Amino acid sequence: MKSRLVVAVAVLLVSGALGASYYLFFIRPERHVEAPPPPPPEVLRVSAASGTVEVAGPDGVFHSVAPGASLSAHDRIRTADDGIAELRGADGSTVKLLGATVAGVSALSRELKRLQLGKGMIEAEVKDDPARLFEIELGDGAAARTRGASFVASADGEGNAEVASRRGEVVLAAHGREVVIRAGQQARVRGAQPPEAPTPIPSSLFLKVNWPSAPTSQRRQIVTGTTAPGARVQVNGRYVRVKADGTYTAEMELPDGQHQLSVHAVDVGGHRRDEKSPSITVDTQTNFKVNQPTWK
Repeated sequence: MKSRLVVAVAVLLVSGALGASYYLFFIRPERHVEAPPPPPPEVLRVSAASGTVEVAGPDGVFHSVAPGASLSAHDRIRTADDGIAELRGADGSTVKLLGATVAGVSALSRELKRLQLGKGMIEAEVKDDPARLFEIELGDGAAARTRGASFVASADGEGNAEVASRRGEVVLAAHGREVVIRAGQQARVRGAQPPEAPTPIPSSLFLKVNWPSAPTSQRRQIVTGTTAPGARVQVNGRYVRVKADGTYTAEMELPDGQHQLSVHAVDVGGHRRDEKSPSITVDTQTNFKVNQPTWK
């Protein structure tokens, strides 16, 4: 009797184990595992701004911006003559826009950050990361790209651009040709031509200024001069167009009185030059006409 009871209990235990196993492997519903939330969209933060800095979203309307604002893909940003702005990515890379610069965000993701430099000058500090690509479109099919470098790029909005590397390698591509710019080198693109071969960054910046004659009875005055191609020039605080050959012209209206004009130049190599004029007197009230004497 006891043996039959033991057998019955054993059968019940085995049956229960088989049933539990069948439930666990074939009947029990799968446990729902929630997928991790998607990473937040990539943005560029305005980490610093001074002077006049404006941004525009998809509606194309520009408005002033302050540090803390963010830029997404297809947003644009511009600085006035007195403006400077710094953008910072999630990886710590930064892009500084100098005065009178217009740029846009073409693409923004963890793997690719592509900005468009319409005109002006930017300073980029890109963290080393072989899995990420940073690219600056320079107009007319030219672009500079890197996976880690410190470099400066300028563009005049007319197809002329220049890039200089302070750290790391930057590839400059245009019209079917690529050149590698290494630390201490710079390279230029002129119009619809392929990029020129990289050359060492010059040790100084050339700047020549032709000041107006003084004194003068004319309020409208013209300042001309020459600097290195690709450099940027400010005359009395206003950026002026520098032609592909390095020449520039600035026109201005001066009220009566004494004036001292200033010219400031900067290039992608980081060189700066400043020149100031002698005192220029504008006098529109005095009659400077000299009457010839009449001799008898």
